[in-house]
Amino acid sequence: MFPDTTIAVVLAQGFAEPYWLPSDYWSELSLPVYLFLAVVAGGGFLTGVTASLLDSRTDAGGLEGELSRWGFWVAVAGGAGSGLAVLSHQAILLRGLLFPIYMQNFESWMTIGTWILVSLVVVSVVALVFALFGDEASALEGASLFPRAIVAKLGLLETVDRLVDRVRPPKNGLVALYAVGSVLALATVYTGFELAVVETVPLWNMPVVVPAAFLLTGLASGVGLAVAVTALFARDVDTVIGGYAVATGLLSALGLAFVWYGWTEIATSDAPAAAVTYVALSEGSLAIGSWLVVLGLAVGLLAGLGVGGATLVDRRLPLLERAAVPALVGSFGLLVIGSLAFRIVMLYGAQEHPVVVVG
Repeated sequence: MFPDTTIAVVLAQGFAEPYWLPSDYWSELSLPVYLFLAVVAGGGFLTGVTASLLDSRTDAGGLEGELSRWGFWVAVAGGAGSGLAVLSHQAILLRGLLFPIYMQNFESWMTIGTWILVSLVVVSVVALVFALFGDEASALEGASLFPRAIVAKLGLLETVDRLVDRVRPPKNGLVALYAVGSVLALATVYTGFELAVVETVPLWNMPVVVPAAFLLTGLASGVGLAVAVTALFARDVDTVIGGYAVATGLLSALGLAFVWYGWTEIATSDAPAAAVTYVALSEGSLAIGSWLVVLGLAVGLLAGLGVGGATLVDRRLPLLERAAVPALVGSFGLLVIGSLAFRIVMLYGAQEHPVVVVG
């Protein structure tokens, strides 16, 4: 049974400024950006790791290497962007920079999450450096290797290659590094737990649904972004790219399923705060954002399974052959936008229980 929305319609007016938090707190997009990019970094790292291992086991000469390096680029950029976003939200910047001193409450998801994010960025940077430099990298080609050209112009390329080869761990050590990073990538699910532990907000207090939706949509965006950038620069969609496109589609499908389940929970809740949230997300100023979430995930699902699946079975029609790259780039770009919109509506659509009527 849907909640009584009579009073909810009234309370939802001007919902972008919740009664229980100052409007300037919510006006900062740094929070949803932080929650989003952290998991995107995880998706990028998992792409980089799996593509790197695939590249080391095959001599097919496909796009595995390029996809791996772009995956690590996404991980580094996503992690750094997430860190900058959360730092920009800190009232005291120095406190954010000195988090090892100030953040020692390891019962808090904020503390745990900060350590996870910083550790993931460090591991991602190390993995990217090993992928870009060294004797093996000198024989490679690809747009992802652009830092080599920059270092070469500085006259330091041979020196950097030698230094990287000296500190490069053996194969087992590199696998161990990848394993640690993969655990950290999956641990970015903490971004969902940071909200799910708030028991007074019905939209957030779904301990399984919210973390799962945050993880799946973020990973889909990270993998999809790496795939899109690789396809864009390579101007091709081979079976490797097709396989990762299918993975992006499956992650999008699972993310959409959890988002839809959470929506039905809000729609059928008897809590007044849930009723306010329901109206705001379905009829109020956040309705466009809600539809953008669904559209982004649905398009990512269809493009990933459609284009990727056709590539894997080698049944691409001439039209699809020409449209494969723009289809993946455009669709996965919309997926990224929709996944970010999901965090935005989750924050702006939050209403604490009990609802406080002002005036």
